[in-house]
Amino acid sequence: MASVKKVQRLVLTGAVTAITIAGTLYGASMKMQQEVTEVNQKRREATIDEQIEYLRSTRQNLSMKKDLVQQQIRDLDARIEDKKRKGLATSNSERPREG
Repeated sequence: MASVKKVQRLVLTGAVTAITIAGTLYGASMKMQQEVTEVNQKRREATIDEQIEYLRSTRQNLSMKKDLVQQQIRDLDARIEDKKRKGLATSNSERPREG
């Protein structure tokens, strides 16, 4: 009888855990959906001036990201050129002279 009670206890514990996890995930997804709905509602209700300001802000952020990426590309190109020059200089000096 002790093993039957132990099995029942384990099954009950597993069921409670599963229900708790499922409820937590469901509640979190509901909250996320509600937040998305609120954001969309605010966007729809925004005035033209607010929408323009939002778009300008987004444009400025994208422009800053573009500048950052362009700077990173320039830095990478410079490093590649430096490695090529150093590689060529090293390989030229290591090569034995003919003659």
